[in-house]
Amino acid sequence: MVWASVEGKSHCMIDLSSLLSPKSLAVIGASPDEGSLRGRIMRVLLCHDFKGKIYPVSRSNKEIMGKKAYASIRDIPGPVDLAVLIIPAEYVLNTLKECSDSNVKAALILSSGFAEDSTEEGDNLQKQLSDFAASTGMIISGPNSEGFANTAAKLCPTFSPTVDGDDIELTPIWNHKRRVAVIAQSGGMGFAFFDRARPKYLPFSHVITTGNEACLESLDILEYLINQDEADVFLMFMEDVKTPSKLIRVAEKALIAGKPIIVTKIGQSDAGTRAAASHTASLAGSYAAYRTIFERYGIIEGADIEEMVDIAAGFVYFGDRLPVGRRVGIFTASGGGGGWMADSCAANQLQVPILDPKARQKIDKYLPTYGTSQNPVDGTAGIVREVGYANISRMIASADNIDTVVTIASTRVPHKLAEEQKLLSELSKKTVKPIMLWSYTIPHSDSARILASSGLPLFSDIRNCTRTIAVMCDYRALRESYISQKNSLGAPTIFSSELLDTIESSPMTITEHRSMQILKLSGIESNQGILAQNIDEALEAAAQICEPVALKIQSPDLPHKSSVGGVILNVKGSKETCDAYTKIRSTIDQTHPNARIEGILVQAMSEPGLEMIVGITNKDGFGPIIMLGFGGITVEENRDVAFGIAPIDTEQCQSLIKSLRGSVLLNDVNYDLSSLKNFIVSLSNFAVSASDYIQEIDLNPILVHPPGQGVSVVDALMIRTDGALKTKA
Repeated sequence: MVWASVEGKSHCMIDLSSLLSPKSLAVIGASPDEGSLRGRIMRVLLCHDFKGKIYPVSRSNKEIMGKKAYASIRDIPGPVDLAVLIIPAEYVLNTLKECSDSNVKAALILSSGFAEDSTEEGDNLQKQLSDFAASTGMIISGPNSEGFANTAAKLCPTFSPTVDGDDIELTPIWNHKRRVAVIAQSGGMGFAFFDRARPKYLPFSHVITTGNEACLESLDILEYLINQDEADVFLMFMEDVKTPSKLIRVAEKALIAGKPIIVTKIGQSDAGTRAAASHTASLAGSYAAYRTIFERYGIIEGADIEEMVDIAAGFVYFGDRLPVGRRVGIFTASGGGGGWMADSCAANQLQVPILDPKARQKIDKYLPTYGTSQNPVDGTAGIVREVGYANISRMIASADNIDTVVTIASTRVPHKLAEEQKLLSELSKKTVKPIMLWSYTIPHSDSARILASSGLPLFSDIRNCTRTIAVMCDYRALRESYISQKNSLGAPTIFSSELLDTIESSPMTITEHRSMQILKLSGIESNQGILAQNIDEALEAAAQICEPVALKIQSPDLPHKSSVGGVILNVKGSKETCDAYTKIRSTIDQTHPNARIEGILVQAMSEPGLEMIVGITNKDGFGPIIMLGFGGITVEENRDVAFGIAPIDTEQCQSLIKSLRGSVLLNDVNYDLSSLKNFIVSLSNFAVSASDYIQEIDLNPILVHPPGQGVSVVDALMIRTDGALKTKA
């Protein structure tokens, strides 16, 4: 293991070479029966030209598929880097101990019967695995895994039928500058990516399935492959994240390195999210947290396997020449196909401008009178025969107002592409603009092979083609912006002893009065008001504040005050103040007699403004996530909210505002957007500094006033973190 420091935080980077690139391996539980999984894994290992040693371990066989079998790992004469276990779950731990005694560095557990069984016995067996790995330092992948494939080493310790056969090429025979790696918690889904990409001749470096991840996580593998430069594009099938903090670290590392992650995250429903004390937590939910991380660090979400593979293809061939803008030039020999492609571009916020005169002049020389060079360029079948796909694509790419070219072709027969193979290869090497091909007919396998070997991606799904262009544009823009803004964020909040004492003396649910104090002590303006314990104090507070005022019950047991009759607004004069105080106390005493009461807050009524909600959730292990939306009591019904990773700057605040459906209401003419952005930036900095102390902040509503009049915090709620507070320096 290697220790590294990122932004002042040290973490351990695991050396996975003994697992993924072993020089020798033992299959414990091997069988000569090719109809069983224990036999199939041996057959798959042996049908590829792995140069290392393979040792079958079997108590009942002396020889398996031409290899001498050993009764125990202890009997193997040479060193073993990797042990592959495919034995009943109850024998796994003792076998691992034998492996450790024999200096085996890594283990791949294909056996099932662990936590996936949802039984106490399975959970205990899995915990024993993680405890064993922690105590010995052995690298353990699985259990319940389908294994992996390392294509460069021609090593496939798996029983997946997708790599079972002497005729299966693990990687194309031609060289590629960029390679794809698959990392999946689901074995079947992991190798499905490889299988679906095979007709496209995509180059894979690894297909790795991780199973239950008792010890080794998907993100550990992803980080290792990034560090070792083993892959350039990552396809991930993600069920959950065991250590959320790793996701941010590894996602940032991938973004800075320019290695896109394309992911599908299952479990996107919010139905299982627990009922929370604050609006923010109930709206954030776990998937919202994942999606916010994905958006911040350029992780691309895919809808299905085909789409993800197609997006990967775009980055494989043109990841080093991503489009600098969203302008697309289209060539078609079918007018209908060109119009369809243009519509698909528009659906993905891509532009199809009329080509500049210089490019049109080149193209017009070859067009018949019934053709057009505007864009889409409709050249009819004649221009394909006379000029060819490569030349016309080059002419369109020469236009100064085009960033990507889409060439529409029928690839059902490969002869035209075969004629142009040399020209297509030259085009791919020399162009600085991506060239995409969309086939409106089912591609012939030779057509796909010719284009792949020439360095050009072929799409058979029009939506995947245009979405790939769009996400490549977005990825480039986000990466450049992220790197340039990385060091421009504000300074963290300095915690005073008074601020810490206020938090520490508060209950887990921090009432509005205390929350307002905490905000003010952290430098954020708030409407604190005065806490009254009786009618006389309420009258004195109202007189001091000047009318009108609001009276609000303050109880850690009643976080949503309005819904329990604990709020009365626009109170004027002594009589109304007395009546309001009496009514609130009477209502609460009758309906919630056991509630802890801190008092009744007497607070100045704020000037009218647009109701917004600003919140923080810091519960899922990702760090503080900020939420912005249109506020009030209907916030959970409207759900017009946006999320971002704290801390954020004013430019990111603007992006949050624009992503709201009702953002048209928020403009500088009617509202003080500058103050709103500054408020959010300050709150986000506070949330980062308070991440050890505060797990939720719910400011609902805040009022955004006209230009120059700022914002007002009308209500506030905070939830402390579980456990003891940590001391801040």
